[in-house]
Amino acid sequence: MPVRRHFEYGSASNHYITALYHAAEERGVDSARLLELTGLNESVVDKPDQRVPAEKLALFQKLIWDDLGDESMGLSGYRLKSGSYYMMGQLTVQKSSLGQALALGARFYNLLTDDDFITLHKDKDVVRLVIRPTEMHLDPDHLFAEICLLAWHRYASWLISDILPLTETRFPYPPPNHIGEYHYLFPGVHRFNHTELALVFPVHYLERPVKQNAASLKAFMSRCPLELFRQYKADYSLATELKLILSKAMSNGTGTIEHCADKLHMTTRTLMRKLKDEGTSFQQLKDVVRRDKAIFFLGQQGLRINEVAEKVGYSDPAVFTRAFRNWTGQSPRDFRQQLLTDSEA
Repeated sequence: MPVRRHFEYGSASNHYITALYHAAEERGVDSARLLELTGLNESVVDKPDQRVPAEKLALFQKLIWDDLGDESMGLSGYRLKSGSYYMMGQLTVQKSSLGQALALGARFYNLLTDDDFITLHKDKDVVRLVIRPTEMHLDPDHLFAEICLLAWHRYASWLISDILPLTETRFPYPPPNHIGEYHYLFPGVHRFNHTELALVFPVHYLERPVKQNAASLKAFMSRCPLELFRQYKADYSLATELKLILSKAMSNGTGTIEHCADKLHMTTRTLMRKLKDEGTSFQQLKDVVRRDKAIFFLGQQGLRINEVAEKVGYSDPAVFTRAFRNWTGQSPRDFRQQLLTDSEA
């Protein structure tokens, strides 16, 4: 039976509406007026604990794009005129494979910016799609950086009518306050404080055929930028089910690959093969679950670091600390202190 697919709507971190509001205001836009056109008002700005509907966030971004006539919103050092993303789509949707489409899309943006703004690099089994904004200081909240990553990942997934699995996503900055949003926006491993802003995915996906056309492109673009804030998903994926099993099993120490394979009624070899087909691995998924649980528990001030370590399956706090630093770029203690500082600000 073919797997039915859908797009998942939801809410978004307040970070995005706040960052958009201030970025537009600094560039002479009447942000309050545009926000009212979405049905929201200024009371939602600078409220870290308050989420906003993704549809309203997307409309606010579209209104800012139109007001400035710049899809980079003055955050990149380049002016990307309104319609640039659509024009890129019109060129690339005609290609036969994802690799050809991405290469042409990169060339298009490099002509617009007269620079190596987007580059593709093959490294053995993976491909890196690297984004190089020239004026990073113009984007202190990393808003444009995230939107670029989302725009390329969502478009690539849409082109092949499937999720483009991310081996990892690289960020040339520390873990942001809204890091909890990244699990949904950028599924896979996150590398912070990296030397580049990049999406990394399995090289064989470059051969996947483009399954869209000019008509479906028009419909896709009419839904942008909302498409950027929601993830193309299959109704079923082994990775999703495995993360649920791991989340339940981790507290009692049964989160082994043998335990999970047994729960899924398959051999460990079959489990590993199926996960590879989905562009991930058991260890990657286990790290994602551990990271997300650790972040949740670190937000509970009554738990000591060693207790958090035990809750996510580490008997040695030092090993947990090294793992957490690898996931987020910070130690658990520093991460907790940052959460506390942010909540008091």
